[in-house]
Amino acid sequence: MPPAPAAKPDRFPWEPESVNRANLVMAALRQQMLQRVPTRSPQTLLIAVGALVGFAAQNAALEQGELLTARRDLVAPESLLLRQTPDGQRYLLGRWINAPLLLGYGHGFPLQRFVIQAAAAAGVGRSQFPDYWELERQVAKAAAAGEFGALQPSEGRERLARPQDVVKALWAPSRRIFLAPMPLEVAEEPKLSVAHWSTALGVVASRLIATTADAVPPALAADLVMESAIIASKLDPDLVDPGRWTLGPGPRGLHIARDDRQHKRVVA
Repeated sequence: MPPAPAAKPDRFPWEPESVNRANLVMAALRQQMLQRVPTRSPQTLLIAVGALVGFAAQNAALEQGELLTARRDLVAPESLLLRQTPDGQRYLLGRWINAPLLLGYGHGFPLQRFVIQAAAAAGVGRSQFPDYWELERQVAKAAAAGEFGALQPSEGRERLARPQDVVKALWAPSRRIFLAPMPLEVAEEPKLSVAHWSTALGVVASRLIATTADAVPPALAADLVMESAIIASKLDPDLVDPGRWTLGPGPRGLHIARDDRQHKRVVA
């Protein structure tokens, strides 16, 4: 019998139209983090990239929610939920947020896939990874109890930065990288969809797990990236990007409006 044909490698969602742009964006994101995060703290670097993935996943969910509710499309229950802690702090939950981070319908490149592949390549056995879905449930439970935002202390972890602090410092410059024009010497390509930002950052996270392996055990690195991503994905967006999103009760559930589009409608 002839040998079975080799499986085709998965295509990233920006291929083939924006391959050069995506490579430039990922290189710039990695360089930005290496420059802005203290080199003496590789664990903070991993928390930072994880937090960026999580907040990018939230932004993709909000973009999707605004589009579908504006079109009056039917939205499945628990797709996107806005909740409050006992002390009045807002946080977000839902399948649309979890899909780019964990294994979800329509997302062939969730963050979980990147971190497990990177850590497995460094010798971590499949049985050594925790249940990241259970981690998401624990973070959601902590948020509901008003104990939200800090990573869990455990063996091997340093005194850790909070995901909300690092993402506040890095989100705006990261967003500018995603939206920046191509260099003059490179042919222009379409910008990456907001839905694909978390995938690009997931690639960056996998590379940072590899490059920090001498300082941070890969299993611990994977856990830091995943936990910080899950926390950042649930933050009130006003904590990181004030005024960009208006969220509140609406006639069909959660009302979502992006500030710049509201402004255009008012001006028009």
